[in-house]
Amino acid sequence: MENAADALKMAAAVLVFVIALGIGISSFSQARTAADTLISYTDRDSVTQYAEDIGTKTRFVGKETIIPTIYRAYKENYKIFFYNSDGTPIQLYTRIRNGVRESVNSIDLERDVIGGVNQQENFIMALLYGASGTYKREDGSAMTFNDFCAELLANNSKIKDLNSQGMYGTILKNSTFEEKYGVYYQNDLLPEDYDPDTDISDQFDEPETPDTNKTKKRIISYYKQ
Repeated sequence: MENAADALKMAAAVLVFVIALGIGISSFSQARTAADTLISYTDRDSVTQYAEDIGTKTRFVGKETIIPTIYRAYKENYKIFFYNSDGTPIQLYTRIRNGVRESVNSIDLERDVIGGVNQQENFIMALLYGASGTYKREDGSAMTFNDFCAELLANNSKIKDLNSQGMYGTILKNSTFEEKYGVYYQNDLLPEDYDPDTDISDQFDEPETPDTNKTKKRIISYYKQ
């Protein structure tokens, strides 16, 4: 009789443990869902908003969307293009390639920026805000826009003619842009006559693409309205 009572107590304890474990797992699951929801609301321009969730690959945006996108460009592997409404490129700066000065209307930090994180941050600052931006050297000391441009020249950078007014003061401040989204495979070089309306794949996984060439890069094109 005493053994039966002990067995019942043990069974009750196991049952309570199983119920508590189930409640705990459910609570953790709900907490993770809540955290994911908060992150999604915090980053309103997350990748899901660009295509599947909004049911389109275009939308109209302003500086409040474009500036955070530029800051995320390197970390999230973007290449960003800027055009006038008629499709003509908007010059952001010039660079020297094969001894020839050419106009650049895109931002691709992986290819365009020399140096480390500090150099990238200074370059983004120069592109966006020009002489009104704040710049720092590797040791943390302050530098001016002109100092940064001189540093680029001293490092034999091919980047030239950064605008002292920056993109914010020239094309972003009071403008609306049509945003177009697509992807390409990073090992495939974009052609010189690249057209975002016709040359971008609409698919994230193309069966004809070799397995050795599966690094995808997001293309975002902005057309000034």
